[in-house]
Amino acid sequence: MGGKIIRNSTISVVIALFATGCATPGGGGNQASGGASDQCNPGIAALAGAAVGGLLAQGNNRVRGAALGAGLASLACVAWNYNVKQTKTAEQAQTEYKAANLGQLPERSKVTRYETRFDPSAKVPPGGKLTVVSIIEVVQGTKDQKPLLEEELTLVRPDGSEVKSRKKANENQGAGAYLTSYSMTMPTGVPQGVYPVKTALFMNGEKVASKDMSMQVVSLPSGEMVAFAR
Repeated sequence: MGGKIIRNSTISVVIALFATGCATPGGGGNQASGGASDQCNPGIAALAGAAVGGLLAQGNNRVRGAALGAGLASLACVAWNYNVKQTKTAEQAQTEYKAANLGQLPERSKVTRYETRFDPSAKVPPGGKLTVVSIIEVVQGTKDQKPLLEEELTLVRPDGSEVKSRKKANENQGAGAYLTSYSMTMPTGVPQGVYPVKTALFMNGEKVASKDMSMQVVSLPSGEMVAFAR
């Protein structure tokens, strides 16, 4: 009985360490604008996760439990880097819109294109880069100020909780076309399963488009764990 009490107390301490490792710097939550990433400390989180997994595992499964715990912790602390490139000016986007709409512009700013995909869409090995690419096009309405675009990516953890990253997609450029990308390094040891990935586009604070995708982590015959983006 006493041994069980010590075991549970140890787990509580390790879970507290895991929470510390996964805290977002600055206390601002998971959302951020402009910075390199919304990362916690994956090293500390992986160690804490490995300890939790090892403690919860039984007998000969202790090593495997530690590995899975470390993988889940690393995924919970995954750092997404965000980049933006303008591919069309506001004038080009407006001209194309008018050509397709009898020379008229909308009164309100309008997103005319939002496409999102994984790149690459094939397998990603541990340590490889997984990137979510978006194509965004927006025209400014005749009665609106410059539209402010923000893009949000959500990674759903195995326990159903979510990690969100929200970034400004056009800063002060306004209308035009933009190529954006969220990228991350695939952690090692992530358990098999399907991991939903969601993107959403906001214009002036209002959600105007979204896309649901997923990545599937599988174990190859060689024993290597890889992610398939889809």
